[in-house]
Amino acid sequence: MKKGKELMLTDSMEGFEEKKIDYNSYEVSFRRWLVSQIDSGNMSNQEARERFSLPPWEYKKIIRRWQERYSDEIHLTLRSMSSKERTDQKALEKRIKELEKQLELAQMKNVALNTMIDIAETDYKLEIRKKSGPKQ
Repeated sequence: MKKGKELMLTDSMEGFEEKKIDYNSYEVSFRRWLVSQIDSGNMSNQEARERFSLPPWEYKKIIRRWQERYSDEIHLTLRSMSSKERTDQKALEKRIKELEKQLELAQMKNVALNTMIDIAETDYKLEIRKKSGPKQ
């Protein structure tokens, strides 16, 4: 103990340092997402502080600063889908898969036709493709 002075709590806390967090290291996309969650009411400031380990003495200031920078004037919220919309969604997904298969087949056919034209032009010395530009 020190003589003549009171013992301070910080005098016996060797090895403990206050961890400084650089809030500029958070990605802008994360900041925008967090602000949108708070603005839409999906998360409170307190929940954000606990979930992302924001310091209790600074989190309000940090969130307020992020809200000033990244808050949208228009808040879009998605409503939940009804059962009819979900079945329609499944039908649409099935249609998308069918169209993707057709697209893949058409792309393979295009590659095959281009290969066939290349072979015909080189082997039989035919000019099948129209040349672009002024030299036709």
